[in-house]
Amino acid sequence: MIMLKLQRNLADLALPIAMALLCIIFTIAEPAFLSFGNLSGILRQVALTGIMAIFMTYVIMTGGIDLSVGPVMALAGLAAYAVYYGTGLPVGFAILFGLSVGMVVGTINGFAIAAFGLPPIIVTLGMLSIVRGFALLMGGPDLHQVRDEPFYTFLGNGRILELPVSVWIFFGLAALMFSVEKRTSFGLMISSIGDNMRAVFLSGRSVTKTVCMVYVLSGMGAAVAGMLLSSQVHTASATYGEFGVELDVIAAVVLGGTSLMGGKGSVIRTVFGVLLLGVINNGLNILNVPVDQQLMVKGVIIVAALAVSEWAQRVKSGR
Repeated sequence: MIMLKLQRNLADLALPIAMALLCIIFTIAEPAFLSFGNLSGILRQVALTGIMAIFMTYVIMTGGIDLSVGPVMALAGLAAYAVYYGTGLPVGFAILFGLSVGMVVGTINGFAIAAFGLPPIIVTLGMLSIVRGFALLMGGPDLHQVRDEPFYTFLGNGRILELPVSVWIFFGLAALMFSVEKRTSFGLMISSIGDNMRAVFLSGRSVTKTVCMVYVLSGMGAAVAGMLLSSQVHTASATYGEFGVELDVIAAVVLGGTSLMGGKGSVIRTVFGVLLLGVINNGLNILNVPVDQQLMVKGVIIVAALAVSEWAQRVKSGR
């Protein structure tokens, strides 16, 4: 009994322990890794992926997936740019419009999946192409400079208590979504749908509404990340969010222990998955590991971490 309890406690701490061990290894190899500037840089680098991963956790917990987050990033940044510089409305309206773009895309995804029973991977893959094409029609391949707007620039480049604003937004949204997960009926419904959607439907609960809402939230998260990105680099572009950004988001969620089959997952564990990926990327960069070797080492570490995560889930479930 004592041994089983010890194993379950270790299972809960598997990800933090893995991250701590990697930090120790990288610090021994390069002491500068543990400097405040570098750790702050890691948080800034993972903040945008983390924001999307928080909401992707809900999607995957229902047994779904959202491959359209990359193009939504680009379209939201362009939409905010177009409203602010094209209409002269206050920046707050531009930000709200960018958020609404992400929510509209999420609504379409969710409705198609929940109401018509279409496969999430097919729906969101199609939406990926549609949104990217629309963004290119709207903004072309050019970079559109974001200038003369202090508040918008502050969101991506400002600091509060020496930490980037984007990091505070990431942690704030994580805390909010964790509360929703643990303290609301909506959070309970998400995991219940992933476990047994038919049972939830037969109980009289609205499966369609819940599934639709998780995709709306995913679209909103991608829109937040997209506007923060355009603020950080002072430009908006239809080509942002390419190069497999959605795969990084999904990898972080799965690395945090969320099951791709649905039902199991946690926002807090996703945060640790995001941070673990950030530590791996930063550590390999600071050690000047060649890119080709980085890919191999990163792959091995991720597979090992996933194996530990799977072991942790088995221990907790008593299998």
